[in-house]
Amino acid sequence: MKRYRYLLLILFSVLLVSSCNRFRKRGLPFGSVKGVHFTEVRRAFSNGLVFDKQGYQLEPGWKLYFISDDSAQVFSPKMQRYYGFHVYFDHDSIFNTADTWLKLRRISPDSLVFQAQRVENRIILDEDEGSNVFMTFYSDDYIRRNGPDKVARMGQPGRKDTLFIQKRSALANRVIDSAFSARMPALLTSNSPLVTVEKVKSESTPLNKVDPSINYMYPEFNITIHKAYEEFEYSFSVFVDDKGGLHFGRTDIPYQGEFKKTYEDVMKGIIDGYLKRYVDVTPGTTLGIAHASYIYLDVRGLKN
Repeated sequence: MKRYRYLLLILFSVLLVSSCNRFRKRGLPFGSVKGVHFTEVRRAFSNGLVFDKQGYQLEPGWKLYFISDDSAQVFSPKMQRYYGFHVYFDHDSIFNTADTWLKLRRISPDSLVFQAQRVENRIILDEDEGSNVFMTFYSDDYIRRNGPDKVARMGQPGRKDTLFIQKRSALANRVIDSAFSARMPALLTSNSPLVTVEKVKSESTPLNKVDPSINYMYPEFNITIHKAYEEFEYSFSVFVDDKGGLHFGRTDIPYQGEFKKTYEDVMKGIIDGYLKRYVDVTPGTTLGIAHASYIYLDVRGLKN
């Protein structure tokens, strides 16, 4: 009889657990680290590099903490405050918060690892480089215990990045069409009152969010040439080699047929006749290594 009652108790416990699991809300266990403030300390591609072949550098920037399994507070560096976001669980540890698709790779009281997911029309683009980015977070308490400076170095480029940039630069300096964006972009400065040079800086507005990387990925300059031989206005790209030399790249203006070569020759003449004479050029560098890069110019000629 006692054995029968014991078996009934076990059966009841199994049924109770099964019933709880059936009606338990699906999601991710972010509530297990409720209230723990996390800071992103490293962002890297799956190959361990923080640079891609175009010169884009991944940098950690997120701060967050969870209020529950489905609610997070994410820090805005611009507004200097936290904003609340819902955590939408999808499937297979994939979730969305702060308008970003992520996959939970690791969770503990001291650390989090997310994998970024590039999603288009509700389909994860597994082969896209943006889906192979890993974000590592440590709790603020862990950072204090282990030394903020030591942890901060985790997010900086390492020896593997240096070797990658050295190899990439050697190719770009040998074959200029292989130029890539410099982390410290090429700099143009006027050496004559006949020419003014203005660096274009893209900044976010309340209506238009701008990725800060655009300023080094696509450096742009407005150049005005006074006392030009005629009035003109051209937009084109230029390769800047590792010595600071300027080489015509291309124009997006759709010139047709024989006019294309004529106008390209004019733009090359502007580079040789004006820019090489009246503009000083400092080549772009990445990790202190000079290499061929590209810039975009909007050049205006005034006869006055």
